[in-house]
Amino acid sequence: MIVHLVYILLSPILWLSVYIASFLNKKIRLRMNSYKFLLKDSIVKAKQTNKEILVFHAASNGELEQIKPIFRLIDRNKYFVMLTISSPSSYNHIPLNQLDTFSYQAFDFPWTVYNFFKKIKPHKYIITRHDIWPNHLFFSKWFCKDVYLINANLPEKSKRLFPVIKSFYKYIFSFFTRIYTVSESMKTKLTNIIDDDKINVIGDTRLDQIEYRYENKKIKLPLFENSNNILFGSIDEYDIKLIFDYLKIRKNNSRLILVPHEPDEKLIVYIERKLKELSIDYVRFSNMTDNLNQDNLDAIIIDKVGILADAYQFSSISYIGCGFGKGVHNVMEPAIYGNLICFGPNYQILDEAIELVNEKLAIPINNSNELTNVLDLISEEDTLEQYKNGLKKFINKKQNISNQILRDIL
Repeated sequence: MIVHLVYILLSPILWLSVYIASFLNKKIRLRMNSYKFLLKDSIVKAKQTNKEILVFHAASNGELEQIKPIFRLIDRNKYFVMLTISSPSSYNHIPLNQLDTFSYQAFDFPWTVYNFFKKIKPHKYIITRHDIWPNHLFFSKWFCKDVYLINANLPEKSKRLFPVIKSFYKYIFSFFTRIYTVSESMKTKLTNIIDDDKINVIGDTRLDQIEYRYENKKIKLPLFENSNNILFGSIDEYDIKLIFDYLKIRKNNSRLILVPHEPDEKLIVYIERKLKELSIDYVRFSNMTDNLNQDNLDAIIIDKVGILADAYQFSSISYIGCGFGKGVHNVMEPAIYGNLICFGPNYQILDEAIELVNEKLAIPINNSNELTNVLDLISEEDTLEQYKNGLKKFINKKQNISNQILRDIL
């Protein structure tokens, strides 16, 4: 409580810092300028409704993807649905047809947050993952009947677990009516700062969104549809070195799909040069047309954001990148397509990656030799089918999480 009071007293200084930063940072400036207009429009709409108002918050596009399956299930005849976002990069991904209104989130100054909740008057406030701000939690409890955290996540080295500020976050987390998390291990971390009777281990709504995308595939690669291909997803510079060490000695001629974590032009050009050195014919995804002759293609470089999740439909084996860096990326997207999955040793940050390894449905690797051993399985149809069947059973146990959460909240 004392720390929160100090935080409030420092708010004018923090506001001045953000205001100055807006002249230097385009995203902050865009958010500040757009907020007042979007909020004004939302207030008008909220005052006109007699429905129960639900406000959801998603910091960025990743969190937004996690609540999209919940939006699809809400009865809009009964509920007025509002979304707030933090990142301007999420703006073009907002599902407008599933919402009544949206706005940027108020900066966490007491006067702006108070004004937001006083004017909107939400009945329930739902936050996704870990974008938790003290004043938002404090005032939401004033104005809302219930406050929820879904897909709750607390990184292993989270500052919220540091002894000095742990008591502050115990105070902040006490405002939640209920917290929904994805695993028992995450619940154990959360019990360091909140009573376990408020925590419900239910699963991850991301899987519902991945399944939805699976059923509504958007991209087509005719040449890659009926063959066993290898996909390298979310790869960084270390992964690229590892991949080309493998390509120099590989024993199969499978087609390749390469998806950099950041489609930086410099990195794309580097990949192109390495492919040319090995005489591998390739094309950039952005350069593909209906008239392109795909007969001689050996590789596609995905140079656009937002394609990876759909690209897994064309692969039988997937190497998921950044496992030799900060930590492996999304493993559930290839899992739902039944891919044999491998990744580097730094996978402990993802509970689902740990689960897949424990169930022997994913293979961690430590070097290029181990990577070669896994990728050579591309020619073993029985092995690939075995993994596919195992993953199907694994996925079936984790479906309809969004529906369970929504029933509990409403």
